[in-house]
Amino acid sequence: MLVISDLYHALPNGDVLFSNLSFTCPRSNHITAIIGRNGIGKSTLLQCIADQVSGVSVRGSLLFYQQKSAEALQDRRVIDALGLGSYYDAYKRVEKGFPHDTDFDLLAQHWDVIERAKSWLTSADLTLALEQPMLTLSGGQRTKVRLVGLLKHAPDILLLDEPSNHLDQVGTQWLIHALKETSSQVLLISHDTSLLQSMNHFLVLSEQGITPYHMDFSNLRALLEKQRQESFKAISQTKTLLKKEQRAQQAREQKTLQRMRQGKEARKSGSQSKLLLDQKKNKAQVQSGAQKRLAQQRHQSLRTDLRQKQNLQTNVSDLPLSLSERQNGPRRVLDIINGILPYGDKTPITITLEHGERLCLGGSNGSGKSTLIRCILRQQSLCSGTLQRYGDALYLDQHLSLLEQFSSAFELFQHHVPTMEHSTIRTLLGCIDLQGDRAFQSCKNLSGGERMKVALLLISQLPSKALLILDETDNHLDLDSQDQLASILEDFQGSLIFVTHQEGWISADKVLTLHQQ
Repeated sequence: MLVISDLYHALPNGDVLFSNLSFTCPRSNHITAIIGRNGIGKSTLLQCIADQVSGVSVRGSLLFYQQKSAEALQDRRVIDALGLGSYYDAYKRVEKGFPHDTDFDLLAQHWDVIERAKSWLTSADLTLALEQPMLTLSGGQRTKVRLVGLLKHAPDILLLDEPSNHLDQVGTQWLIHALKETSSQVLLISHDTSLLQSMNHFLVLSEQGITPYHMDFSNLRALLEKQRQESFKAISQTKTLLKKEQRAQQAREQKTLQRMRQGKEARKSGSQSKLLLDQKKNKAQVQSGAQKRLAQQRHQSLRTDLRQKQNLQTNVSDLPLSLSERQNGPRRVLDIINGILPYGDKTPITITLEHGERLCLGGSNGSGKSTLIRCILRQQSLCSGTLQRYGDALYLDQHLSLLEQFSSAFELFQHHVPTMEHSTIRTLLGCIDLQGDRAFQSCKNLSGGERMKVALLLISQLPSKALLILDETDNHLDLDSQDQLASILEDFQGSLIFVTHQEGWISADKVLTLHQQ
């Protein structure tokens, strides 16, 4: 069981992320998903729980899967990623006749370590050598190895941060089944609709706190959208009242000025006694002061009401992306004739991509999608056949390597769009919630979703390119942003090659599916 009571957490810059955050995950809620906009603190919340900071009560053992820890295992072996490396090494030393003093005690309950490791891999449809370096595996294979290890260790509580990232559709279905079978209580973060649709316990994190919902994902999404629309309507009504009050105040001030002018004219003409004019002036000043105070109170009340309603908005800022049309590019963008990949699918590939066409690149993990992309980018060569790319290619991978060369989002834009005014850069970054000093913050300190938005925003502002290649760009985007990006790409007039594991995310003119050999 997991209990959070009055959790407080502040960021290094002093901004308070959580204050008096409280919720309970009873054991009966086998699998619970935390959802909310990018940057709201979902990953930080899991980290607080994993660290068992003040306010967090965990009963039993706990394991935590996060993207950074999975990447840190790249230089280890498969058996290490399964969490069985020490038992395996002890077994091998005993087998060779050179055991350490503690090896027999270590192996007391683990003499079957090799058989167990192989069965774990088989359960995840993985055929891998136990000593195979993780670095040689595809992103999806590495993810499955790490996940199956955590699931099979069966802690009392399992925290998963974006577990389906890098998994193909088959891998995601395996994960859904494995989560249902595990005895662990699972708390996870995901933007994967297919995974979320398999669940019915949710925690929605927002600026106002965290709210539990017990319903299927489709109904939850409809409910949240209804709440958003009602909030937009309430904000619009409050803005209308605020403008009406401002116009009324301006009209009252005009009348006051008019009466003052009339009084001055009456004094000059001598048409009324000074005593009467002074009485009128004093009375007008008292009335004007009272009216002004009431107007200020109404104005302040409306502004406070507006701020409160705006704070209730859980919708992310619209991505200000308008990908430029490729008007002047060559008609032919890509030619591959009888191409044989150095890794993955060995079936000859023949395909042509014309200007404006969209190619969906599909296939299971390890089938050669990344290899083909590297060949198109001229980073690798085909074993045989020909590949001709006409013009430039702009590539955004799932690791966002485009951002890693620069200290901040602002510097990134300065380098790639040198003609853009500094004020324009800051305005654009502000549209994706990187206002003020956040525009100069290290890209490494941004959330996965924020990094993705920066990269997409940059692409939208670059000079026209002949070919855009997106490799699972939807991985780190929240649900609203996925929909926004899909809408933007549907209107995109350039050529596009994209890899996604979410079926039907955007439409394609051509589909190339690779297969494992």
